[in-house]
Amino acid sequence: MLDHAVPHEAPLEAASVYAELSESAWQFAQAAALVGDVFTLQEIARLQSVTTLSMLPALEETVEAGLIRFSGDRLAFRSRDVRMALHARIPAPVRRTLLRGAQAARPSGQPATEAHATPDALVSALFLSHDNPSGPLDPRTAEAAHQALAESFSLTGDPASAQAEASRVLSLFGPDEQGRRERARAMVRAGGPGAVPVVAAVVLSNLEWAAGHLDEALRCAREALAADQAVLPPGWRPYSSLALAVKLTQLGRFAEAEAALTRTSELAERPGHQRARAEAAIVRGRLLLGAGRTEAAEAEISSGVSLAQRTHARLTASQGLSLLSLLSLARGRRGEAADQVWRARMELVAQPGSFLSLRHTWADFQVATAGMDARGAVGLLVERYPDLLTRPSLFVRDPAAAAQLVRLSLAAEENSLAAAVARRVERLAERNPAHPGLAAAATHARGLLHEDPDALEHAAAEHRAPWAAAAASEDLGTLLLGRRGRDTGMARRHLRAAAERYHAIGAHAAVARLEALLRESAQGRQRPAGAEPAARPEQAGAPAGSTLTAAEHRIARLVAQGLTNKQVATRVSCSPHTVNYHLRQIFRKLGVASRVELARLLG
Repeated sequence: MLDHAVPHEAPLEAASVYAELSESAWQFAQAAALVGDVFTLQEIARLQSVTTLSMLPALEETVEAGLIRFSGDRLAFRSRDVRMALHARIPAPVRRTLLRGAQAARPSGQPATEAHATPDALVSALFLSHDNPSGPLDPRTAEAAHQALAESFSLTGDPASAQAEASRVLSLFGPDEQGRRERARAMVRAGGPGAVPVVAAVVLSNLEWAAGHLDEALRCAREALAADQAVLPPGWRPYSSLALAVKLTQLGRFAEAEAALTRTSELAERPGHQRARAEAAIVRGRLLLGAGRTEAAEAEISSGVSLAQRTHARLTASQGLSLLSLLSLARGRRGEAADQVWRARMELVAQPGSFLSLRHTWADFQVATAGMDARGAVGLLVERYPDLLTRPSLFVRDPAAAAQLVRLSLAAEENSLAAAVARRVERLAERNPAHPGLAAAATHARGLLHEDPDALEHAAAEHRAPWAAAAASEDLGTLLLGRRGRDTGMARRHLRAAAERYHAIGAHAAVARLEALLRESAQGRQRPAGAEPAARPEQAGAPAGSTLTAAEHRIARLVAQGLTNKQVATRVSCSPHTVNYHLRQIFRKLGVASRVELARLLG
């Protein structure tokens, strides 16, 4: 359009960013400045006489540079001053010609600053945003949402109180998480007729879930479901049970989740509930995926995505596409996975009131780092995806995630980062002792961190999720294969077990990786026929014939001295949960049943 020159009138901090833009991104920003403060991707494409698809890289670049942001179902400049500086930079004759094109590109009667939202577009954010519960709404979206919500509430209650109910629900959005939690609690305690207490209970459940307080989250979700769902607007009624089903699915409690999904389906049979049916299909696909039924899961999720797209349920379609991208990646189809992640992102661009979910961030990270070296992947993790390191619900959603991050950090020689991830998942497991899947995830992460084969074997046996169990078996086999004086046969048995588990769930890329590793190990030096396997060196001071690891021996000595699990944990720099796990292994290996017997044996 013009030469790539930074507008002198632009604020200094923005000017340096503009100077680093590519030519296509620069032209995109100039075209957007002509259209207005708020615009759509389609308008810019029409203005430049190109396809919308060709605009996507330029859009992504300007968004990542912090110059353009999403505003409901449209795009907007973050700074009006920068937009006006760009606008003024274009010579007046050129500007007039291009503006005629911009006006033609905009549908008749649609102002440049239009933003809209419907209650349906906010339902998923209210009921189903378990890992990133709601968020702030821009003023225009909030105004439109308030009006639409009031219309919905007037269908089930007094029209005079509908405005007040809409205001209370909108107060559950915003950047202040603690404030939202307090408002939701107050609404639940106040009770009374109407939809607000039910909605508030679900939002409170989601906030507790995001904070890692799983039992409290489940209690609030069940309280919402126990209420009379008829007080909700008709299109909202399937969502209390669906919100509970999502949480139960993530915990691996599939029978309970299926019961909640059945109730959702019963409530979603009305013609106006296609959105809820689409979301239920994706949740059921997630359930099937967690159970290792990959092909059935893919079919269910794909069906849900198609229905979501037909009903313009963009956030729902984005969630499903993110799941499909992980399936494609597991099957070794990186190109397809990248396409699905991008399509998921574009669904969010087009959805008013959308909030980026942890599911999309996790999928985006895994696809972006597929094939990347460990140092590069960790650098990208810290710079672009820091939320994955701070949000505990990731480890609930994906029980293999903590081990994956620890494995990656260790490969990049970022041991402190690996230890931080392991501590985070251990604390989550300690806060939620009723959920054994978290204990398995914590044991898996610690087993990798400390190169502890017993912990990895325990994790492989205790993981409920087939994907996570296969990963633990692979980690154990790889660890044993790399040890001096190794028992190659034992290592290969664990690697074959992992390969069989991966094969059963359709993780073809992992199967190929393990088959190559097994061939490589078979070509290495073999133990002479009839030779005895190398014995593990006995730990100094351990009973003759014991097979305690160094970590177990140290813990055994401290326990024998009378220290509590908490005191031992402080001495060995781990959690009481890990000490308890090691103590069970020590009792099993030494054939003792109590701390007293252990002290007598080691005394």
